[in-house]
Amino acid sequence: MITVREEPAKIGKAPSKKPLEELLRFSLLPIDKPKGPTSHEVSSFVRKLLGLNKTGHYGTLDSNVSGVLPILLDHACKASPYFAGAEKTYITIMRTFQLVPEKDLETALDRFRGPIYQTPPLASAVRKQLRVREAYELELLELEGNDALLKVRSQAGFYVRKLCTDLGEVLGVGAIMHDLRRTKAGGFSEEQCVTLQELSDRVWLWKEHGEEKPLREILHPLEECLPLKRVVVSDGALHAITTGADLAIPGVLKLDENIQRNEPVQVLTGKGELACLARSLKTSAEISAGGHGLAFDVERVIRQY
Repeated sequence: MITVREEPAKIGKAPSKKPLEELLRFSLLPIDKPKGPTSHEVSSFVRKLLGLNKTGHYGTLDSNVSGVLPILLDHACKASPYFAGAEKTYITIMRTFQLVPEKDLETALDRFRGPIYQTPPLASAVRKQLRVREAYELELLELEGNDALLKVRSQAGFYVRKLCTDLGEVLGVGAIMHDLRRTKAGGFSEEQCVTLQELSDRVWLWKEHGEEKPLREILHPLEECLPLKRVVVSDGALHAITTGADLAIPGVLKLDENIQRNEPVQVLTGKGELACLARSLKTSAEISAGGHGLAFDVERVIRQY
């Protein structure tokens, strides 16, 4: 980070030092969603189990799809738009209606690597409009009979179901998505996720026996999850920027390098606590040079001071 000036910090708490009740309201919880419930139902279950006012999620999974579903807890929901573009990784079984030679399948896959046109399937809840989405990685893991096991790492909003049907058309035999599991989303992998039963057990240990550690270790503070560059501000600027004012250059203590104009950032206290989300009005170089004037346009307040 670039240090503009030094100043002792007295306001705020580091995420690791927060009481569990406070940490619960400003964290993300990666759930291994089972087949059956909708993403909304899983989010609602977590909200009721933890006794929170609000929960949300990003990267909706259909009811018949399992895998990584990051849940935003309470005030963390304010940051949901900043996770919207996160890439995802899936493992899917594509079932063709006729046997296809592996060589032909590999040739067809080549046509879908990189940016492609997609129209969301009829079953989806979004507008059925042609758009460009990108498959960063498309790999054939295994082929057995009519079933092809594929790994897909893609841009947000990419429909694996549509990929399977489009592949079937290119192959000239027809195909459907037989099964789908999401293995990564928004920086979380399936190894970091807990099932709803595991979550229930950890909450029970906390409420019935006062054991906080099992629940704490699956909570990811919002500050550590946001895919945004950081700006550290002085204690004196915190009240103003969390009650309606924008952040001026004199309030900035440190900031990440290479922040560009109009880039979203996370604004932290000197103790590392997320205060608000903002958009840069100047570059890192312009701000670190000092002077006066506004540096960041505050878009969302996470905490008030």
